[in-house]
Amino acid sequence: MKKALALILALVMMLSLCACGGSASSAPASEAASEAASEATDPADDYYLEIKFSNVFQPTEWNYKASEKLAEMITERTEGHISVTYYGQNELDCYGDSVTQAVNGANWMGLEEPSLFADYCGDAALLIGPMLYSSDEEYNYVMDSDIVADVKARLAEENIHILDTHYSFGFRSVVTNRDVYTPEDLNGVKLRATSSAMFSKTVECLGAIPTPMSFTECLSAISSGVVEGFEGSTSTLAGAGAPYELVKKVALTNHLIATRWLFMPEDLYQSIPEKWRNIIDECAVECGMWEQQMCAEDEAVQKEKLAAEGVTWNEVDLDAFTEACAPVYDWIVEEYGADPTLKDKLVAMVQEFRANNA
Repeated sequence: MKKALALILALVMMLSLCACGGSASSAPASEAASEAASEATDPADDYYLEIKFSNVFQPTEWNYKASEKLAEMITERTEGHISVTYYGQNELDCYGDSVTQAVNGANWMGLEEPSLFADYCGDAALLIGPMLYSSDEEYNYVMDSDIVADVKARLAEENIHILDTHYSFGFRSVVTNRDVYTPEDLNGVKLRATSSAMFSKTVECLGAIPTPMSFTECLSAISSGVVEGFEGSTSTLAGAGAPYELVKKVALTNHLIATRWLFMPEDLYQSIPEKWRNIIDECAVECGMWEQQMCAEDEAVQKEKLAAEGVTWNEVDLDAFTEACAPVYDWIVEEYGADPTLKDKLVAMVQEFRANNA
């Protein structure tokens, strides 16, 4: 009897141990399943953001087309998680006010002329100073340098994240109804200038009297005699409002590259999940390079159409204009505390590029 009881007790203990063992072995499996489920749920899938994208450009201009393309591309490729709505034609804040939106951390994207960042990093204005570049390739070479990477890092400290620097649409020249060959030919001539202080200073050094205003006001100002013309690119002359009907002579000063930098608030950029941030980066560069290429290909077509409308172009004394614009760099150093040695470094880089690509 005792042997029977002992046998029964032993059997009960064995069954109990088996049960406990089964419970212990199932715990890790349960935890593994939980971890797998957690990994399958990407936090980026629950992230949504709406961004307003603003600049001053008109539908006929390449910056407008590139901006519209960029907004659609980001929204589509992020599957609507980052929704970008584009507002052109000065509908929302532009120029310096757009940069302020970024500094203040708004859900914002802008496309503005680099000298407008000089209040936050003076060297930004030197990077696109007058008479520095003669081609997109030279400009791109400098933009890919450590010098520009440093400027971007310093702007990031001011809450300005530069997404791309390639949104260029040719070079800016003097457009009037006068024959202009030297700076002296512009003495006393009032020209429309942008709200950029550096642009106004450049127009002044070209020999003219700068009159800052938005381009939407420029055509009426020409018609009424407030200004005699403007400095701008071929696409601007051929663009909205048909400026070529009012001014017919282009002096090929090519004094400034017509470029814009794409930007947004640094803190907003960093808050976006990496999955979507990478897509924004890719779209930004792709659209910038697309604009450069399309504008370069379209330049000859635009000039042919303008010539049919009576527009003419003439070469100028580039050495005289280069010398006349030299004080702009000194002014940038004084006005914004920019690096006084940077201009020489930039000139050396451009010369290096020319020597290697002759």
